[in-house]
Amino acid sequence: MDIARRPLLALALIATVAALPACKKAQDAAVAAALEQATGAKVDKDGNALTIKTDKGDVKVVTAEEGGSVPLPAGFPGDVYLPGEHKVGSAMDLAGALMVNLSTPAAMAAVYADADKAMQAGGWKREMAMQAGDGSTLVYSKDKRQVFYQLLNADGGGTQLTIRTGNDG
Repeated sequence: MDIARRPLLALALIATVAALPACKKAQDAAVAAALEQATGAKVDKDGNALTIKTDKGDVKVVTAEEGGSVPLPAGFPGDVYLPGEHKVGSAMDLAGALMVNLSTPAAMAAVYADADKAMQAGGWKREMAMQAGDGSTLVYSKDKRQVFYQLLNADGGGTQLTIRTGNDG
């Protein structure tokens, strides 16, 4: 398998297996086994946290229990917009890039507008803004950093929001 595709496969496996309605212990074991098989990397499990040791650095993933929230990853930039009311469903440190998955009861259109306004007011340059159907994407840059927002309408109302931030290259 192409080495460049392994991290993407690993993230897809995390998302897929974490979404399965299974026993938590069986789900955790399945995630660790799938990641080790897909990447060939060593996977350490500690509670709701996984650390995947790769030759490019450690990948750390923390997921919340159903309906819970986890802390933002260490070093998450304070100048990146977050909705006022939100729960962090998962947080990942991808060997330098940070990614969080949030849920908020706010409507997607409001989160999109608030994020766009706050980011630009904070000196971020909007690189892309796209709205299509049930999803939207925003991309910003500032001081050799980038932030990607992916917004989706949540089942039952509200918004699911994925934010990835890191250096741009």
